Amino acid sequence: MKEGALATRLKALSSTIEEICKVSGCPGVSIGVIRGKTVVHVQGFGYRDVERKLPPDEHTIYYLASLSKTFTASMVANLVEKGRLSWTTPISQIVPKSRHWDATIREEANIVDYLSHRTGLAPKNNIWNQEFAQASLRREDAVDVANYLEKAAPFRSQHKYNNWGYALADEVVTALAEESSWGTALAKAIFEPLGMKRTITSRETTLDNRAEPYFALSDGTPYHLPRPFPEDGKIMQGAVGVQSSVHDLLLYYRALMEAAAAQTEHHSTSTQGNPLVQAEMLLKAHIPLSNEPSEHEKSYALGWARTVLPASTGVIGLNPTYVPEMPIIGKGLEKPELCIWHQGSNNTFLSAVFLLPGSQTAVVVLTNALANNDAADWIGQLLIEAVLDNPEPNDYLELARVSAKNSTARWPKIKTDLERERIPSTSAKPLECYTGKYYNQPKNFYLDIEHTGDNLTLCFQGNHEQRYVLEHYQDDTFSWVLTRDENARRGRFPVTWRAFYLLKFQSQTASDQINDLLWENDGAWPAGEIFSKEPSKTTIPTQL
Repeated sequence: MKEGALATRLKALSSTIEEICKVSGCPGVSIGVIRGKTVVHVQGFGYRDVERKLPPDEHTIYYLASLSKTFTASMVANLVEKGRLSWTTPISQIVPKSRHWDATIREEANIVDYLSHRTGLAPKNNIWNQEFAQASLRREDAVDVANYLEKAAPFRSQHKYNNWGYALADEVVTALAEESSWGTALAKAIFEPLGMKRTITSRETTLDNRAEPYFALSDGTPYHLPRPFPEDGKIMQGAVGVQSSVHDLLLYYRALMEAAAAQTEHHSTSTQGNPLVQAEMLLKAHIPLSNEPSEHEKSYALGWARTVLPASTGVIGLNPTYVPEMPIIGKGLEKPELCIWHQGSNNTFLSAVFLLPGSQTAVVVLTNALANNDAADWIGQLLIEAVLDNPEPNDYLELARVSAKNSTARWPKIKTDLERERIPSTSAKPLECYTGKYYNQPKNFYLDIEHTGDNLTLCFQGNHEQRYVLEHYQDDTFSWVLTRDENARRGRFPVTWRAFYLLKFQSQTASDQINDLLWENDGAWPAGEIFSKEPSKTTIPTQL
């Protein structure tokens, strides 16, 4: 296939991409496509800075969110190649504090288990990612939290996406890389050798042309928010801590595909002149993405998902929540084609990448808003179908419209459904009975319940600037339901399962004394988590 014909097809999608951004509430996007060593197409749309009307391009720096995971996995591969650990070394032998309550995980879980999300542990994302995408925990809290995560599935039985595995992986990097930090290790081993001059792991930089962060309101208007917290030295750095540009990412993805092809051909784990090692291990399947039968492979590697087309992708992102079923990419292809892909999302940025190793092709999409759908995913799928010259393409503009509509419709439904399920005419105890600080098991995260005026209020980690009014729901249960726009203006990651917005206070005795509260903060663990009313035994910072 000639690159000129492909470039023409990609350029012809410009108006569709602009419309997808408009209906999704996405102010700016940068895209890029390579085939082999040729940059076929790069383009920017909209604004990287809405207020100053500054457009993005292939050099604009965006937060990558979970596209960061491949860099942490590649750094671990570098350490394996140097003999600092093996792929089967139990994590507890490298990070002594890693002592999960389950004996099997404690004694057997290795770096592959964590990087491929096959530990079966509950994700528990909503205790580290708080308002305005700021960290509610310190980096040193990560191991303690990982130690108490519930088992949502048996060990190595299925894929359960879990950022805490990458928090442990960055502990491994920090322990073994002989560098001052995770970010420094990545820079020296990967970014600098590949010439990735606009790839960083710090919020503070002298580099210009950075995308500003936004959150789409329900009408699609971009709401400007502060920069997210992820960076070197903070919790979840290994999962979501990299910022980069389309230009730099294309350098990395090309090098990764070249390393994988050469190392597979020569049955080796390194390639002269290429800093990426153990590439076959990084990109091969380690666990099925789903236990449901599938005609073609759908699996997870190390920081990457794998799908043999024709098939659907996108299950790591937000869109499966907003459409009845995900579209099939590659309908009508003459032969199956392996696609290696991933998505990223934080409170203000969405991203997507698709690799076709067979033709050494990469498609990357970076956006600067948490839109009313996963706009980066829809744009990426649109582009990959153009690359494939798919004879039966999907209507991604219509999918964007439907998903944006369904996304915003979920918010009023929370309150409607809760009201329908509520037991009427119940009464609460005196409000003072519920006040206090309620801690998780490791005593590093708490819900602060106060009696303010005529109401109870909730805040997390003592952040009194972000209070939520609690309304009596039934018996000893209170609710704190938000609208989409209230959630957006607080910069909270969108959560639309209704039990998340209920706090169930509990007493262990027949008296009125409240001892605990139950909060279902993790959709993968519907039993909820108990937070105990007791004084802190550690010093917890209110701002991080």
